[in-house]
Amino acid sequence: MVQKAVSEMINGVVRIKWWKYRYVVLAALVVNVVLVNHFFFDSSFTEFIRPPPPPGSEAALGQTPAPPPNGAIPPNPSLASASAALSLNDYDFNGPYIGWPLARACNDTKWQPGLVFICDNNSGGIGNIRNFILTCIRYGIEAGASGIIMPRIQRRSEENLANIFTTGFQPFGYFFDEKHFTDSMGEFCPQMKIYNDTDHFPNAEKKKEAREFYPKDLNIDTDGCDGRGVNRHLDLFRTKFDAWAVKYENLPSVERPLTLRFKWATFFEWPIMRDGPEFAATFGDLLRIRKDIQELAAYTITEMAKFAGQEADITKSPPKYLGVHLRTESDALGFWPNFKTQSEGYMKQAEVHKLKHAYIASGNATEGHRFGEIAAKNVGLNVTSKVDLLKGDKLKQLTDLSWDQQALVDFLVLSKSTQFTGCSFSSFAMNIAIKRHLMTDGIFSRAWKSPSDPFSTLVGRFESWYGDWMFMYECMWP
Repeated sequence: MVQKAVSEMINGVVRIKWWKYRYVVLAALVVNVVLVNHFFFDSSFTEFIRPPPPPGSEAALGQTPAPPPNGAIPPNPSLASASAALSLNDYDFNGPYIGWPLARACNDTKWQPGLVFICDNNSGGIGNIRNFILTCIRYGIEAGASGIIMPRIQRRSEENLANIFTTGFQPFGYFFDEKHFTDSMGEFCPQMKIYNDTDHFPNAEKKKEAREFYPKDLNIDTDGCDGRGVNRHLDLFRTKFDAWAVKYENLPSVERPLTLRFKWATFFEWPIMRDGPEFAATFGDLLRIRKDIQELAAYTITEMAKFAGQEADITKSPPKYLGVHLRTESDALGFWPNFKTQSEGYMKQAEVHKLKHAYIASGNATEGHRFGEIAAKNVGLNVTSKVDLLKGDKLKQLTDLSWDQQALVDFLVLSKSTQFTGCSFSSFAMNIAIKRHLMTDGIFSRAWKSPSDPFSTLVGRFESWYGDWMFMYECMWP
């Protein structure tokens, strides 16, 4: 009897026309999958059917990145996927400080108590000085230096610009924002303490000094490479450094500290992309231009807007203008592109981008005015400079600054130009071009490719990697 009932029930089920209910059944299955995926795998249906976007893409913006294994989590995780830290379309020269890539590097390091780096054997203008200091700090992190002396800046002669060693050291604040530097290092790399002088750390009176240290000297030879080029295979730097410390009895300790000062011209050696694009793009932001010079540069841009017949409003976008760096001062080297090569290249950029107003930066006023006259006659380009734009108290504020400090105003104004063009051999021009690339492409951007991108063009020779100094592009932090 029971068997007959079961048989009838099965036959009844089979006779049901299931195709009529196919949509109901399909919907039930989908709901089942979604519920199981959500409650058991903690992910949404859209994530289930679509793979995650690649890091740094527009689709990834706003997503919280997975925490790195070393604990270097940014205070605001959204900054880790920021599209761009800077912009060409405002008067902000800095943008938010993104420190988690620095924290990651510092958390990866084995630190050596008693090892103190001195990063003051520098010279030149802002392009060189920035890389002197940043390169020294990056080597210091790799070596595990638990301390650093607040960097100082070598001031050049005002009478002879080529004489870069005569007037002694200036404090860090001569160029940079000291509070930003100390706060950022303290928050994101607290393992490396900052001391004001060489007698301010524990047991300084017992210290041993290592002078004229040069990282490449840790190698047996250059192995056929040009000595000016980048430091290759830095994976072995720490191993060789530790062996050097043992060999020459330079092992640091709290009881007997070791100070280490670099040889001059150790500044374009560390390939910045070695640490990842996010570190390459953010590390240089430790060195922000001091605030009063930033304010003077912003004011100069508003005056540039008036010169170009455009709206002068710092709450809106900067005016449209060509930024020009004419590098023909007395300290320019003889094999660099001459006035004719540079000026023709710069006028070509004005024509290509249909710009009728230009801001020129040049330490040679005579050559600057000469370029302005030629450009006005040949391509109808109206050229001006900071000295022409500023009046009264603002002009006095400018002229009270040293030659290199005045160049900081140019550095900032040129960084916000619609198009920038400069001399291919100049670290000043290279630094601006690379920084502008970061402004437009974000912290995960690829390396800038010389001689140009859509926003900047360098003029000069690009025939020899070493003779034309193109190795510097690999080793310059924006």
